[in-house]
Amino acid sequence: MNIDLTETEIIHLMDCIGGRMDDLNDCAAFGDAGALAVEIETLDELMTKLSAALQDDHIWAIDAEINAETQMFNAGVDAREQAKATSRAAAPRSADRSEMQGVDVWNPNDPSNW
Repeated sequence: MNIDLTETEIIHLMDCIGGRMDDLNDCAAFGDAGALAVEIETLDELMTKLSAALQDDHIWAIDAEINAETQMFNAGVDAREQAKATSRAAAPRSADRSEMQGVDVWNPNDPSNW
């Protein structure tokens, strides 16, 4: 069976396997170490294979496909941008200014503006 994994997924699996190995080693200290040794050895072999996969650029490639969560987020951003572009508030920003609007009526020397 072949499973395509990204680098991040391999790292997460290795972290989980490492935690499980630690748990089994703790259990082995208090119980039947012989029975747990086989399981620990199996997990260690899997860790070795995953570590080799991280070193081999041909086994994993950064996953370029966009997951469903990212697609939903992007769809929301696009919808908001589209709504902003067609809103009533966008119309005054994009409309040409009249001649009167171009006149600056602010006078810093006017005492009422002090």
